[in-house]
Amino acid sequence: MSRATHRTGHAAGRTERATGRTGRAAEPPGPAGAPRRPGHAHSPRRAGPLLVELRRGAGLPAGAATLAVLLFTMFTKADEWLSGWTETTNMLRVAGLVLGAPLAAAVACWQGGRERRRRTEELLATVARPPLRQALLAAAPTVVWPVVGYLLTAVVCLAWTWQYANGDGPHVSLIVADATGIGSLAALGFVVGRVVPWRLAPPVVALVMYNIELLLSNQESGVSWLSPGKEHVTLWDRPVWWFGPVSMVWTAGLAAAALLAYAARRRARALALAPLAAAVTAAVLLAQTGDGLWRTNPANQALVCDEGTPRVCATRVHSRMLPDASRALAGLTAKLRGVPNAPTRIVEAPVDTQARRTDAALTGWDMYFRRNRIAEPEMFAANAAFAATSPRCRGVSDADRYSDLNEAVAEWLAPMPRPKDMPDRERTRWLGGYFAATRSCHPERVTAP
Repeated sequence: MSRATHRTGHAAGRTERATGRTGRAAEPPGPAGAPRRPGHAHSPRRAGPLLVELRRGAGLPAGAATLAVLLFTMFTKADEWLSGWTETTNMLRVAGLVLGAPLAAAVACWQGGRERRRRTEELLATVARPPLRQALLAAAPTVVWPVVGYLLTAVVCLAWTWQYANGDGPHVSLIVADATGIGSLAALGFVVGRVVPWRLAPPVVALVMYNIELLLSNQESGVSWLSPGKEHVTLWDRPVWWFGPVSMVWTAGLAAAALLAYAARRRARALALAPLAAAVTAAVLLAQTGDGLWRTNPANQALVCDEGTPRVCATRVHSRMLPDASRALAGLTAKLRGVPNAPTRIVEAPVDTQARRTDAALTGWDMYFRRNRIAEPEMFAANAAFAATSPRCRGVSDADRYSDLNEAVAEWLAPMPRPKDMPDRERTRWLGGYFAATRSCHPERVTAP
């Protein structure tokens, strides 16, 4: 065998071994000095700066803390809001804006002082990235994650409410506005952290925001609606369609103005006037409208009645309470059945709704129910009896006798629950103390039974 043939055989063997391992022919080497690239391998993509910021720092713990605090608060007060969409929205707003927002602002304030604590401010000044973009990236974790925590809380609570509530559905626009408010207040806290070189600034920011929320919401004028945590307690209303968007402009405009005034280049800082003007316009609109931000929803006030005599009627919002209400009032309706001139219906009446003259109107049904199940049937029946006998006449000649008659009839229809009797031993002991105190002329020693 010639040497050429021998070399060709060895080359073929090497080629066969290479293709046997990979299943394909080996790629030819690149030009001299060029890096080798495998045929189908891709170098991993580097995460963008926003994703890097979101994964580190105090943002993710802040979001987890917000979620934990809000879920705990909502869970401990579940009996107060699980019966309707308005109650759920109100409790989410109070918990999110009064508790969650100050927490988010405090953490964002701490995040704002990060570069100062690390002594990297001069180094960042040499980076080609614009100052506004640097500030937005640094603020993102403590703005985004608390908002995510609030939205997750809202999803859990709305899903839980679905099995109990009737009416026109959740007020999603207000929930989005509340999430915007939490993020906006966190952004304001971040700016304070950048400007104020004080380690106690975060708790002070949380305390100030908490008190400002309470101060605004407790005002007796339309200014109270400038508080993102302002609560609305009328269960049959719905917000006007623009309430949520205008609230978003109010809070987000303040945050955008603060960020631009702090971080924009000198020539561009005048741009902060645009979001500030939008925020002021939104604030004026909210304050001037006041309680008109909520309007009566006739569909929610519509009555749903049973087939009894007299009929028991609940509003559509509380229609799932009707079966228990009918059972609790069975004794009362039995006594009224067939009585001439007696009320023909016992109805749940919203405060601003006038019932018919032949109705017994009872307000505050939700006080006697927990998750649509009646919790105080005897007290509910007693108050319905008082509603059936409530004074309808004004200026009668003998008002005291008229009142006594009404109370007597109400007591017969549904007696007011009485305290439970004492056990025999406790009664004997109490009576012994009573007689001893009265004989010695020291009645102050007698404790209440």
